[in-house]
Amino acid sequence: MRKRKGLSMGWFGWTLTSVVAVTLIGSSLFFFNILDLNSFSAAGGNDDKGTEKDDISQETVEKVEEVRDTVGKENEDIGAFISESHDFYNETTGYGGISSLDWERQQEKATKIAETAEEKLASVEDEALKKDLEHIQELAKAAANEKETGHVRELHRMFHDLDVALNDYNAYDKIWNVTETLQTTN
Repeated sequence: MRKRKGLSMGWFGWTLTSVVAVTLIGSSLFFFNILDLNSFSAAGGNDDKGTEKDDISQETVEKVEEVRDTVGKENEDIGAFISESHDFYNETTGYGGISSLDWERQQEKATKIAETAEEKLASVEDEALKKDLEHIQELAKAAANEKETGHVRELHRMFHDLDVALNDYNAYDKIWNVTETLQTTN
């Protein structure tokens, strides 16, 4: 009898291969579900429809578009301030960063935000946006003086919602409903 040579893995090889395959598949499913990603966004693609419109009601989408077309166009300089501040908070608090904040950097930014909000308030005519900027100013002053994670989280949410409203930010499907500007959205 001839012994067969070649790629004979045996029971140990098949068991190890099966365990690795199940682990990879399970980890992938877990990762994509926890981070609420789809395979297209993981590949670096840009979904033209945007996930925002998939999970938010049509009424909310219409309200956001109305605000963007009116308040957003009238306040483009404020929109730029909102966008830049939102980028800062995405960078420093996103993906678990809120639990390990660089407080010196956060407090410096909060001081700058409070000063900028003060400057911008004089030119705002929309009452809801004015109230939002006043709230941002109060939160920023509190964040500059206190090492309180809640202030930073609320500032991030304010900038997120205003970025959606004023600048067509649609990277996420969540509106926190923390602004007067988007008060009627769900």
